[in-house]
Amino acid sequence: MASGFYNAALVDIGKAVIDLDTDTLKLGLTGTATTYTYNPDDVFLDAGGANDVTDAELTGVSGYTRGFGGAGRKTVTITGQANNTNNRADFAIADLTWTALGTGDTIDTAFLCKEITNDAGSKLIASFDLTNTPTNGGDITLDFLALGSGGNLRFAA
Repeated sequence: MASGFYNAALVDIGKAVIDLDTDTLKLGLTGTATTYTYNPDDVFLDAGGANDVTDAELTGVSGYTRGFGGAGRKTVTITGQANNTNNRADFAIADLTWTALGTGDTIDTAFLCKEITNDAGSKLIASFDLTNTPTNGGDITLDFLALGSGGNLRFAA
């Protein structure tokens, strides 16, 4: 599995359709019960067929409500700064914790999105490949890189 931006999201960020600072953006989790293969050409969470993010979002896990508006997707805080040393802009997502996720699936990726009207209209921004982690009733924390460490979303000049 790979990590990366979705191509349409990069265009939307460039046109200020998606604003990393001020828009309400969410991060959700996909599992291995139904796999999703990252494709940078994907645009929406629900593409209406197989192998989309909606199909692979965690399922059957207490403590995670999947789908549009579901409590499983966490609102993110993103900060950014210029990185003149490496000629790029670095953005960092604040760490997130899902509390007491019940058994039933194995987390394999996280996805960043902008929920709009429903999953068929909600835009994918980035996908993050994670170490496969079975849900076991405990907390799951995603510990993202801080800005001083280069952040986890980068735009190179």
